[in-house]
Amino acid sequence: MDLKTMFPLFAPDTGIMVLAVYAAIVFGLTWIFARGYSDSKEGFFVAKRELNGIQGAMSTGAAWMWAPGMFIAAQQAYVNGLVGLFWFCIGNFLSLILFAWFAKRLRDKKPDGFTISGYLREKFSKRVQALFIIELSLLAMCSFAINVLAGSKSVEVLTGMNYTIVSFILAAIALTYALRGGLKASVITEMFKLSVLVGGLFFLVPWAVDTGGGWSVVNSGLGGIGGNGASIFGTEFALGVFMGFGFMTALGHLGAPWGDNAFYQRAFSIRKSKVIISFVGGAFIFIITPLLTGILGFLAAGMHYEVPKELLGYTNILTVGSLLPAWAAIMYLFMLFAGLVSVLDSQLSSMSNIWGHDVKDMVKLKHDDEVSIKFGRLGMLFLIMAGLAIANYPGMTLQTIFLFFGILRATVWFPLMFSLWNDKLVNEAGMFWGVLIAYVVGFSTYVYGQNFGGGPNIAVLGTCLAVFGSGALALAITKLDKGNDA
Repeated sequence: MDLKTMFPLFAPDTGIMVLAVYAAIVFGLTWIFARGYSDSKEGFFVAKRELNGIQGAMSTGAAWMWAPGMFIAAQQAYVNGLVGLFWFCIGNFLSLILFAWFAKRLRDKKPDGFTISGYLREKFSKRVQALFIIELSLLAMCSFAINVLAGSKSVEVLTGMNYTIVSFILAAIALTYALRGGLKASVITEMFKLSVLVGGLFFLVPWAVDTGGGWSVVNSGLGGIGGNGASIFGTEFALGVFMGFGFMTALGHLGAPWGDNAFYQRAFSIRKSKVIISFVGGAFIFIITPLLTGILGFLAAGMHYEVPKELLGYTNILTVGSLLPAWAAIMYLFMLFAGLVSVLDSQLSSMSNIWGHDVKDMVKLKHDDEVSIKFGRLGMLFLIMAGLAIANYPGMTLQTIFLFFGILRATVWFPLMFSLWNDKLVNEAGMFWGVLIAYVVGFSTYVYGQNFGGGPNIAVLGTCLAVFGSGALALAITKLDKGNDA
C-alpha cells in the first residue's frame, strides 16, 4: 500500500473546523471551572494548593503525556517491535512511581513552595538556582517545541494545512486560556484531555485491529516491520535496540520528572496527603496510551505497511487513517489535539511559575501578587516565542528534540534525589559543579557518539557520564569540600 498517495485525507477546511471545535470546548471549560484563580499568586501558580487525589493523578498523568507517548510508541512498535516498545514504556511507567516519595518529601520540607529552583536557592545559593532555572527553561522550550511539532505535523499530514500556520494556531489556543486561568486552567484541560484520549483509544484501536485482520495480525507484527524484535532479551537485535535506543531512553525517562518544573509545580499544588497517590496513579493512567498506540504500530507491521522514513513518527495516524472511515480519522485528530495542546498549556504554566516566582525575585521587583502574575505571563510569552522557533527550525524532528532533552533533564536526577533523601549528602559546591560538569562532558560525548561517527557505545557512555556522573561528582565534591573545611 502506497501511504504517500492516500494523504492528506481531508481538505484544509476540515483541519480548521477541528481546531475551532477544540478551542471552543476548552475555552468554555476553563471559563467555567478556572475562574477565581488569577487574583492571587498562590491561585495562579499552584491552584490554591487544593487539588485532590483524582485531579492530581489525572493532571500528573496528563502532564507526563508528551508527544512521544502518543507518537514514538507506535513508531518503535513498528520499527523495532516489542523490544522497542518495551524500552520506551518501562522507564516512562516507573519514573513517576519513583518520583512520588521524593515529591512528598519536598512538599514536607517546603509546604509553601512554588518551584524547585526557588527551594534550591534557599537551601544552597543563587548560582544553583540560576543553573536550575536554565535547565528547567530549556526543558520547557523542548517540551513545548516537540508537542507543537507533533501536533502541527499531524494536521499537515491529515489535512494539508500549512505546518507553520498550524503551529502558531496551536500555540495561540493554549496561550489564550493559560494566560487567564494559570495552572487551574491547565488542570481542567488535562482532565478533558485524558478522558478524550484514553476513551477514544479504547474505541478506535480495537476497531482498527478488527478492520486490519484481527489480533493475529497484531501478533504477527510483534517483531516490527523487520520481524526481529519480538524478543525483549537474548538476541543480537534486542541488544542492538537496547544499546542504540533502550538504555538511553529508559534512563532519560527515569530521570525526567526531576528536571521538569511542571511536576514540582504539581507537588506544591496537590493536597499534602494526596501527593504520593497522585503521582503513582498518574503513572498507571499514563501507561495506557503508549500501550494502545503501540498496538497500532504492531498492526502496521503485521499488515506490511511501507511507512515512508519521513513519516515514521506518524505511524499511528497513518494506520488509523488508512483503515478507518474519514470521521474516525477526524476523531483521532481531535484526540491528538486534546493531548498535545494540553501539554503546551502545562509547560506555559510551568514557565510562568518560574518567571513569576524566581526570575521576578532575581530582578528584584517588589513582592506583590499582581506583579508576580504579570511577570509570570511574560514568561509564557517568552516560552511561546522560543518554542515556536525550535519547532519551525528547518529539519527539526521529534526524535532529535526527544534525545536532546532526555539527557538534559536526567542530569539533575541523582544530585536532587540525594539532596532530598539526606540534607547532608550534597552541599552547594557538589550540587552546582556536579550537575554542570557532568552535563557538559556527558552531553558532548553523547552528541559525538550519536551524530559524529562515534557510534552507539560512545552515545551510551555519554548518557552514563551525564546521568550517573552528576550524582557521583556531587557526592565526591561534597566530601572533598567538607574535607577542606575540616
